[in-house]
Amino acid sequence: MRLTKLAGTLVSLLTALGLSGCGDQGWVRVSPDGRYTTIIRGVKVSEDEEYAELALYEFDRDNATSITQFSLEAGSKAPYQWLVGCQWTPDSRALSFIVQEVEPAVPDEPAQEADTTAEGESTNEAARCSLMLYELASRKLLRLPIDSPAAAQWSRDGKYLMVYHDNTDTVAVYRANTWTRVGAVEIPDEYYNDIIAWDWAVLLSDAPLSVLVLLGDSGTGRSEDGVWSSMGREGNLYLWRGGRLTPFTTSDDVQAFWVDATSSVVRWARVKHEEYLVVFEGSLHGGAPRRLALIPHATIKANARYYETYYRFSPQGDKLAWYTDEGFYVLDIATGTVRTLYTAHPKEARGGVVRELETTGCIGFDWRDNETLVIQRREELEQVSIRRLWQ
Repeated sequence: MRLTKLAGTLVSLLTALGLSGCGDQGWVRVSPDGRYTTIIRGVKVSEDEEYAELALYEFDRDNATSITQFSLEAGSKAPYQWLVGCQWTPDSRALSFIVQEVEPAVPDEPAQEADTTAEGESTNEAARCSLMLYELASRKLLRLPIDSPAAAQWSRDGKYLMVYHDNTDTVAVYRANTWTRVGAVEIPDEYYNDIIAWDWAVLLSDAPLSVLVLLGDSGTGRSEDGVWSSMGREGNLYLWRGGRLTPFTTSDDVQAFWVDATSSVVRWARVKHEEYLVVFEGSLHGGAPRRLALIPHATIKANARYYETYYRFSPQGDKLAWYTDEGFYVLDIATGTVRTLYTAHPKEARGGVVRELETTGCIGFDWRDNETLVIQRREELEQVSIRRLWQ
């Protein structure tokens, strides 16, 4: 989920501002107090130029406030080329996210080989990633003094910020407000070294420093014509303790995880593309894990395809939501029941008869509370009560 990969793979993001089929980029995130959510909307500047805009939506007032704009179009006047990974501070007072900026090459430096964009255009501009902080009270957007961030996650008490640096394959912990680094660990070469979910880290303890992280990579497969391409995502949980990073799982198929309030119990979802979805629970203090739910792919399409399938545990860890191109699903872990929220909606209807369907185009989703999902598909924001589904 590195930004360089995103820009090259999703260059069609802003096509008609449909934003469908792009997977989860961390755009739709609900504040911990449940008052706000971030959304993505289109802004038409002229007949020839459109931006994507990150906005703050307030539920009670049904009102949206612009945070910042971004665009993949060459020569765009938008301040950023890309934006991902929204994360709220636990007190809901601020929001952080990663942006990709374009810096012109220094004229006095020797010419370097030009990069080629996904549109086939050459450019000598270099991309720089920055970690931004948006303060709700002041409406100020600040750039944090943290170099080369690829992903960031707040600790549950808001005192620390965990950052993944993909340029050095390092996980680091920074003290909030001062932004000083209090610890870092380099990822061994034999471990996964990429972010596959924006909820990728939980700080278990600050003294001694202990962090559980989810790292992965894109799987590969060979098509009928013999061409290798990205087919699915592979991931494992790693435990950072005592200055070392050690594997907590070794199955190579972990897609999401949840840690309880005591930082003792962890649940994780394993997904094998077109085979199964299974949820396990284990202790962070040792012992064998136990299986809580198993969903065969033949029963419900539980994929792990690159840029198409994303998973999020509910705040209490008793439900798992995910979406694919085939539909949006919620698993009640205790009962093993899977409900389909929606799959497609009518594209054409005549005389009361639906003649054609189209996919939902899910931009992103998040849990507002343990019983309510917030989903943005295209330009529509929906709230779905999960409690009603179980009755």
